[in-house]
Amino acid sequence: MKLLLESWREYNTPLLSEVIDPEIIDKIELAIVSAGGESYIVGGAVRDELLPDTPPSKDIDFLVRGLPLEDLITTLTPLGKVVPAANIFGTVTLYVGADSFDFALPRKEKSWGPGHRDYTIVADHTATVESDLGRRDFTMNALAKDSEDNIVDMFGGMEDIQNKVIRAVGDPLSRFREDPLRMLRAIQFAVRFGFGIEPNTAAAMGKYASKLSSVTRERVLKELTKAWTKGDGDSEHLVALLRVTGIGEELFGPSFRPIPIKLEGSTEEELILGNFISFFLRGGNANRLPLSREMKTYLQLAKSAVSGAAPTEYAAKHRDKLPFLIKVLSALGGYTEEVETAQEALKYPLTPEELHITGRDIMQLGYQGPDIGNIQKYLLQAVQNDEVENNYNDLREYI
Repeated sequence: MKLLLESWREYNTPLLSEVIDPEIIDKIELAIVSAGGESYIVGGAVRDELLPDTPPSKDIDFLVRGLPLEDLITTLTPLGKVVPAANIFGTVTLYVGADSFDFALPRKEKSWGPGHRDYTIVADHTATVESDLGRRDFTMNALAKDSEDNIVDMFGGMEDIQNKVIRAVGDPLSRFREDPLRMLRAIQFAVRFGFGIEPNTAAAMGKYASKLSSVTRERVLKELTKAWTKGDGDSEHLVALLRVTGIGEELFGPSFRPIPIKLEGSTEEELILGNFISFFLRGGNANRLPLSREMKTYLQLAKSAVSGAAPTEYAAKHRDKLPFLIKVLSALGGYTEEVETAQEALKYPLTPEELHITGRDIMQLGYQGPDIGNIQKYLLQAVQNDEVENNYNDLREYI
């Protein structure tokens, strides 16, 4: 249900404000309690509040018990626009100005057969908070804070946060069997927060890594993007976890050999591109991700650069991408010669269009047809070889 909710919100949520106004939270909790319900903030917002040096979450999820869904909608309507989540029973979103809040009824298991998987997850406003928390992924996310600021912690989530441990709620095999994406989320959280993964949880990830084939390319990239750009963004930790759990090879093939990278002072877009290049420069199936044209271009440029190709060949049409490519190769280390070659190439024109004499200029000197193109290529090579300066008069005289 959480996966469906996140996918739905991604396309239906307006731009959030930078900080959630606590008065809005107070109004929501007061409205629910006044209507006879119990209000709990759950999940990441509670976790982030307990993490040192972590800004308050802008993603506030509520768990509401004691009110049927229809009554919950009636209670929230005076506060803003209420929209039931498509195809997700027992869940609604409240929009207040630029902010949005998700509300869900508690979930519980409803058995329909004797087998260990013969059950359905249903929303039930009379179910306990504890039954809902027991269905969550990791102990640090299985926390609830009531309207009096008391924290419900059934699985030792607060202690695990203090000890910097990612631990599955209950049986880790069951958690990952229910949703294989949780294995990537475990790695993403560990990298963001600088946590380790509890041994039984890590062992279950290794055992069920093959089940990640059911996870969409978009969700794989989304979790990697969070690991690359949020929190610590520790690429070395990320690469180590992908290797030790076997998830990296399972996702991207036996040739996957990612290189840890540090890109200081980079934008989020640069962090994504730089880490992407470092992941697949030495192998691996990059097509396991939904690749943009820019990602494909940068990866091909990087592979050409380290293969020994000349920048005048691989980057002739991509001068604008060379500076960032140089930055990435410099950060990776071991590519000093390739970096120096690319830096030197930036001093010269890489295409005939960058020459300070045009095809029309050459035509006015009496040349026609294929001779014009041949002369441009000859001039380009001469400039790159320092035989002539790239200015109109010198080039004209050289011709």
